[in-house]
Amino acid sequence: MKRIILITLTLSILGACSYDNAINEENLHKHIEILASDDFGGRAPGSDGGEKTKDYIKKEFLKSGLVPIKEDFYLDVPLSKMVVDVNKSSFSIETKKGVRKLSAGSESVFWSKQVKEEISIESSELVFVGYGVVAPEYGWNDYKDIDVRGKTLVMLINDPGFYLEDPDLFKGKAMTYYGRWVYKFEEAARQGAEAVLIIHETAPAAYPWQVVETSWTGKQIDLKREDMGASRVKIEGWITSEVAKELFSESGLDLEALKKKALDKNFTAVPMGNLKANATLFNEISFANSHNVAGIKIGSKHPDEYVLMMAHWDHLGTKDEHSVTNDHIYNGAVDNATGVAGILELANFFKSIETERSLLFLAVTAEESGLLGSQYFAEYPPIDLSKVVAGYNFDAVLPVGKTKDVIVVGYGASELEDILKTELDKLDKYITPDPQPEKGYFYRSDHISLAKKGVPVLYADGGVDKIIGGVEAGSKIANAYTANDYHQPSDEYSKDWDLSGFNDQLTITTNMVLRLANSGEWPKWYEGNEFKAIREASQE
Repeated sequence: MKRIILITLTLSILGACSYDNAINEENLHKHIEILASDDFGGRAPGSDGGEKTKDYIKKEFLKSGLVPIKEDFYLDVPLSKMVVDVNKSSFSIETKKGVRKLSAGSESVFWSKQVKEEISIESSELVFVGYGVVAPEYGWNDYKDIDVRGKTLVMLINDPGFYLEDPDLFKGKAMTYYGRWVYKFEEAARQGAEAVLIIHETAPAAYPWQVVETSWTGKQIDLKREDMGASRVKIEGWITSEVAKELFSESGLDLEALKKKALDKNFTAVPMGNLKANATLFNEISFANSHNVAGIKIGSKHPDEYVLMMAHWDHLGTKDEHSVTNDHIYNGAVDNATGVAGILELANFFKSIETERSLLFLAVTAEESGLLGSQYFAEYPPIDLSKVVAGYNFDAVLPVGKTKDVIVVGYGASELEDILKTELDKLDKYITPDPQPEKGYFYRSDHISLAKKGVPVLYADGGVDKIIGGVEAGSKIANAYTANDYHQPSDEYSKDWDLSGFNDQLTITTNMVLRLANSGEWPKWYEGNEFKAIREASQE
C-alpha cells in the first residue's frame, strides 16, 4: 500500500552497462528488463526468482566495488507465516441480549501475530480508547487514568487531526504515524491490552472495507521474532462501522457522540458497559528465511557514519489463480524493479568516487508482506542506526516523462527537504507537497521502518507537472497505471519506456548524497515531527 512514485523518464536504446561517473540511462533499462523478466518469476521471497534476484543484486554490488556489512552481502530475515482457519476460529461479544458472533470477512477480520497454533481470550472487557494515541509532543494521551491490561480495546482509525484540520495538532488533515493501524496495535501492546478492534471508516482509513477484508484474510506473514510475538496483543482485528454502532448501542453508548469527545485531548477512555470479548483462533504455522542484500562503500574519514540508499527487491511472484488473462507472473517492473535499478546505478556511479562517510546500499525483502525486510533491518540492525546520517528511498518509478516538479511524500518531515530544494532551485524545478497527505503514504513504504528508529529518510517523487502536457498529462499516466497495472501481471517492462527523467532524479540524488557524505551535516526532523525525539534520544 504505497504511493506510486512519479519520477520523470526519456527513451533510450538498451545496451551493455557502462561504468563512469554519470548516471547511465542504458544501465537502468538493462537492470529493469532483467529483474522484471519472466525468468525472475515475479521475485517472490523464497522462490527461485527471489533467489535469482538476490544473486543478481549481489553480483552488481560486487561490480561496483561494495563490501558486505558482515561476512556476506545477504542479511537474514527470518519470517513466520500464519493462516487463521476461519471455519474453526471465532470471535464473539457478550451483550445483555446474548452472544453476538462477528462474521469473519463481512463484519470483521481478526488474526494474531503471536506464533501459536491456538490462542484465545475469555470474557475480556471492552474499552473505547478514542484514537488509541499517546503523543507527548501534542500533550495527548488516550490511555490516561485507565488500566487496560487484559482488556479488549476498541478504537478509531487515523488521528484527531483528520477531523480537526488544525495544522498545529497532528499535522492537520495530513496523517501522522499515530493514525496508522500499525501504530495502534503497537501502542495497545505497550499498554498491556489483550486484543484490539479498530473501527473501519472509508474516508479516514483511505480505503474501503474490501481492502481490509482482502488484506487480512488468509495468510499473514510476520517476522520470526525472538519472543515469537509474545510482546504483541493476542488478537488484532477490525470491525465495520455498522457493527461498531450496534455494539455501542448495546452498551448504552452513542458512538457518534464519543467520536466527537475523542477529538479533545482531555478525552478519557470509556468502558463499554458489560460487553466482553471471547475468541479462539486456530493457526496453521510455518517458517521461512529470506534476505536483505546490503553493500557498503567505506568512507575515507568517517567509515562508521552512513548515507543510505534503499529499495525493496521483492514482488508478488507467480499466481496460478489469475482469472483475467493467461499471464500468471506478476513481473513488478514498475514496482519495484525500477527502484532496485536505481540503487544499483547509484552504486555504479559512486564506484570510483571517494567519500568521507560510508555509503550504504540496501535492497530489502518482503515489502509486499508488510515492510518486513526493512523492519527486521531496523529492529536488528547490523550497524548503529544512530550513525546513519540520512537515507533515500526508491519505490515504484513510473515512465511519466519530464516534469517541472518533485512531489515530497510526507512533506514537512525533515531538513532533507531543504537539501532537495537547494538542488531543485539550480534546475528551476520546485517541490510539490504530497497532494493526498491524509492517506498516509509516507507511512506505507520501507523508509518508515528507519524513521521509527529516528533516521530521516526522503521519499520524493519526480512529480506530475509534465513539461509537455502539464499536471493533467502526468496524472493521466499515473492514474492509468494505478487502475490497470498496479499489482497486476501487466506491470511489465517495455523498451519504449522513457527513463531520462529517472536519470535526472538519480543525478539530483547523487548531489544530495555527496553533500552529506563529505560534510559533518546531520539533517534533523522538523520541530513537532513524531520521530524527532527518537532521533535525539538515540544520539545522546
